Amino acid sequence: MKKLIFSILLLFASTFSYSSLKSEFKVIESKNTLDSENLLLDINTATEGELLKSGISKSYVEKILEYRNITGGYKKLNEMTRISGIGKKTYEKLKLKFKEPKDVELKKFNINKVDDKTLTYYGFSKKEIRDIRKSQEKNKIRNNLEVKNIISKKKYEELKDYIEY
Repeated sequence: MKKLIFSILLLFASTFSYSSLKSEFKVIESKNTLDSENLLLDINTATEGELLKSGISKSYVEKILEYRNITGGYKKLNEMTRISGIGKKTYEKLKLKFKEPKDVELKKFNINKVDDKTLTYYGFSKKEIRDIRKSQEKNKIRNNLEVKNIISKKKYEELKDYIEY
């Protein structure tokens, strides 16, 4: 009986001392480990080195940076699919590396001087690009009223502040 009581007291004492020992130490985590958003890259500010370190191949890094240099940045991650060579499957893999962009101001462009690649980067469809080129064959596009007649209303509203003539 003494052994049983002694064993219970020993068990109780070890449990109590372990819990008091446990409370003396606190685990401190870095904010980066608490917030997974901080582990993701900002597609509009990440350097070539940071993109390469994250495991993105050099060819995709070059394309991502070229798009950013031409347009001024990404308003949404899914704009990567506008880049030749980045389809839906590649986009699904790449988007895991980036946080959603915020507050991006696109560069202005002259609709009469840009190439088809730039128009594609700004989100114009092949049909809209073809219609822009047909209109330019007749005359230069001179104002917003002419642009409104060529492209969709939605596209015009989205880009009207960036189009120059």
